[in-house]
Amino acid sequence: MSKRSELLRLFLAEQRDPEPFYRRLAVDAVDRLPFSVAGARVLDLGCGPGHYTRALREAGAVVLPVDLDPAEFSLPGGPPGGEVIGDGGALPVATGALDGALCSNMLEHTPSPTAVIGELERVVRPGGWIWLSWTNWYSPWGGHDISPWHYLGPRLGLAAYERVRHRQPKNEPGVSLFPVHVGKTLQELRNRPGVRILDAVPRYYPSQRWILRVPALREVATWNCLVVLERTAA
Repeated sequence: MSKRSELLRLFLAEQRDPEPFYRRLAVDAVDRLPFSVAGARVLDLGCGPGHYTRALREAGAVVLPVDLDPAEFSLPGGPPGGEVIGDGGALPVATGALDGALCSNMLEHTPSPTAVIGELERVVRPGGWIWLSWTNWYSPWGGHDISPWHYLGPRLGLAAYERVRHRQPKNEPGVSLFPVHVGKTLQELRNRPGVRILDAVPRYYPSQRWILRVPALREVATWNCLVVLERTAA
């Protein structure tokens, strides 16, 4: 079985058994980093139970796992060890203290993605790197729990979900889930003098990077957007 086929199989089982999917996703992400992390000081922002923290540590990194919600540390597979409670928009980390930062699928869970991006830029030293991924709103999984009802919009989508499922979702639009778009976020990153885009691809099928060059298509077909940044001296 290929890596992509296995990842798809685990994703389809994610709702009932999330740990194998996220553990494999973390290992795959660290394996594909375009630089060595051995000995590097790395932030795992939105670390949850610590799948990425463990994968980075196994690759030799010194990792600071940070999450805003302490309940996330106790999800299946957790806690990560050495975890810190912190807000991604106001990180408890000194400026330029880190060699790199990894932030997987957290951006859509903050009301201010720009503030989070600014903090990632601040805490990474010039010459360091930022690995950033998020689930874009118009992708098939953009509404997380309420998908595909999210295509009706955050308010109507939530109402439709609750009417059909008779329960509240874990990720509620406007509370713990916010629309993040590919084009707008890429433009935000291009406009920041402190970072330079090294790569931008659909995370689950990076060979199809051309999708990100097509404005309307990328908002739907990217599914999950991955951007690798270099921290510049500006």
